[in-house]
Amino acid sequence: MTIWEISEKADYIAQRHQQLQEQWHLYCNSLVQGITLSKARLHHAMSCAAQGDMRFVLFGHFTIYVTLADSFNSHTIEYYVETKDGDKQRIAQAQLMTDGMVDGHVSNRDRQQVLEHYLEKIAPVYNGLYSAVEHDLPVNLQQLMNGNPSANVA
Repeated sequence: MTIWEISEKADYIAQRHQQLQEQWHLYCNSLVQGITLSKARLHHAMSCAAQGDMRFVLFGHFTIYVTLADSFNSHTIEYYVETKDGDKQRIAQAQLMTDGMVDGHVSNRDRQQVLEHYLEKIAPVYNGLYSAVEHDLPVNLQQLMNGNPSANVA
C-alpha cells in the first residue's frame, strides 16, 4: 500500500469520524434544549460533564448519563443511572447514524422527538421511583432497574 492510498483511507476515516461527532453534538444540543425548554416538570438539573457525555441530576439524588460508547466509531448511545453512593447501571441504549437518525426513526435535529425518545429510554427509572415512593419504600438501584420496588434498603 502506498502513502497515497493510506492518506486517502485516513482522510475517509477522519471525515466519517467528524460526521459522527457532528451528529452526536446535534443530538446533545437537541436533548439539552428539549429538556430546558420543556414546560413539563421533569426534575432534571444539568450537571457539569466530562467531555463527550451529558449528565442530568434527577431529584438531587440520581445522575443520568448519556454518552457515546467508548469504542472508536461507535454509533451506540448509552444511558446510565447512578446513585449518590456511586452505584451505576446502564438503563438503555440507542443507535445514532451519520445521517442524524436515532434508532432509525428519530431526527436528532428535532428536539421534541429527541426528548420523547430520551424519556422513553429512562422511563424505567421514573416508573421504579414512582412505585417505590407510592409504597413508601427505600430505593435500591438494582431493584429499581428490575422494576421491583418491594425490595429492601438502598
